[in-house]
Amino acid sequence: MSQSSLFSRRGALMTALALPLSAGLGAGSSLPAIASNARQAGGANGLVAYYTRTGNTRVIARQISRALGTDIFEIRTVDPYPEDYEEQVAVAEKQRVSGFEPPLAATVPDIRSYETVFLGFPIWGMTAPAMIRSFLSRHDLSGKTLVPFITHGGYGIGQSLKVLADHAPAARLIEGFSKQCDQERETLEEVTRWLGRIEMPG
Repeated sequence: MSQSSLFSRRGALMTALALPLSAGLGAGSSLPAIASNARQAGGANGLVAYYTRTGNTRVIARQISRALGTDIFEIRTVDPYPEDYEEQVAVAEKQRVSGFEPPLAATVPDIRSYETVFLGFPIWGMTAPAMIRSFLSRHDLSGKTLVPFITHGGYGIGQSLKVLADHAPAARLIEGFSKQCDQERETLEEVTRWLGRIEMPG
């Protein structure tokens, strides 16, 4: 199934969420209506699972969970990624090329009890990061509705939907939400240029 066809299937669930999220991650006055519409579309008994590095994906995850009244689960790896951005990029690229699936610090206790799983992550190297492959490999989503929400630095969602389709082939993958967020590399480069213009007392 192509990426365009995966993202073109508009479900009532994501229609209810997409507008308030894209308009600044949701206005408080609209949350009851969002939750009501989403539950009618099958959003009840759901789980929001997410991985975040800088916190952007966490903001969206909490908004979805709050709007729908779902449980929430943060995906963490046993071995944390390096704090240094360039080092993290190098590790992520090595894992992408090798197909390595890092061990998770925890798994969802009873994934069978959820009908809908919202899965959030940032784009790393034009695809879903390695711990998302780990999450999908360790949780059977057969028969469940899988709804991605994705943050990226301006280059789009890349090959991430193929990762989801390949690692959760028996799930119903429906239209997700994606949002461009500040790119860490650009921010670091801007700060470096700014520091280069400062004349420090010596």
